Amino acid sequence: MACLDTTILIDLTGKGGARRKKAAESKLQELIDRDEHIVTTRFNIAELYVGIELSNDPRAEANTINEFLVSFEILDFSDLAAYLYGQITARQRKTGRPSGDMDVLIASTALAHGHSLITRDAEHFQNIPELKVEKY
Repeated sequence: MACLDTTILIDLTGKGGARRKKAAESKLQELIDRDEHIVTTRFNIAELYVGIELSNDPRAEANTINEFLVSFEILDFSDLAAYLYGQITARQRKTGRPSGDMDVLIASTALAHGHSLITRDAEHFQNIPELKVEKY
């Protein structure tokens, strides 16, 4: 079970450039070949909406993203994910090594649903040891 982070979603659309698109497509094909259940989170969608609003043509960008996202199940934030978010955030604050809130929300959602996280920015999740992260 694999949860796609915002980085791979952006790269799959080609917005990260040709090299990143090729790497993302290769990773996606690997996941498909492994018969992984491929999902993303509502928080990753929110991050994509930021990009839509910052684009030169938000309507066209929204159409592109929405057509692309039809292929993926979107995980919502459950009570278990909220609990995990609290645990992870409290632990990180105690150790003085916090991650960004969106990263912890994404991680806790993936964890609550039993998914690994597929990302280009594995370092954003390095302080969440219970999360299995696959970099591409």
